[in-house]
Amino acid sequence: MNNKGFTLIELLATIIILGIIVGITVTITNTNMGNAKEKAEEVFIDTLDDALKIYTDSDAKKLRFGTSPVCTLEKSHGNVKVYKSSTNVTFNDVINSEYKPLDVSDIKNPNNEDVQCNINAAVNIYRDDDYIYYYKVEKASFNCLKTTGKITNLPSECNG
Repeated sequence: MNNKGFTLIELLATIIILGIIVGITVTITNTNMGNAKEKAEEVFIDTLDDALKIYTDSDAKKLRFGTSPVCTLEKSHGNVKVYKSSTNVTFNDVINSEYKPLDVSDIKNPNNEDVQCNINAAVNIYRDDDYIYYYKVEKASFNCLKTTGKITNLPSECNG
């Protein structure tokens, strides 16, 4: 008798091996997708940070600053006081600044595409006695980031 088929054991073994391969592939793919989403959010935050740097380098000079220092920085030439802007600045002001570092359509976190970021997020601008400008914005105020904390270049001595 010449049977040219597979036995039930051979078919079951093949199905089990394919199931294991699919299981491993799905697990690796899901892990990599999660890592890619986290990296996309990091890049998005870096983009927001760059926009804030451009804003402080160009438009922050037009702001008014308080007369009471919020902190003191120790620099190589001595201590300098840091003052907070008395002008209310939002991320919309950053978008519409002189050099337009971002467009409104850019303010969408690729990790959370369904949610438009809040362009009215408050941005705190600071200036020290040497006319170095700093910024601080709470990530939570954007309402589109999964990470928490601050986007800031304010030295840790003033970042309380």
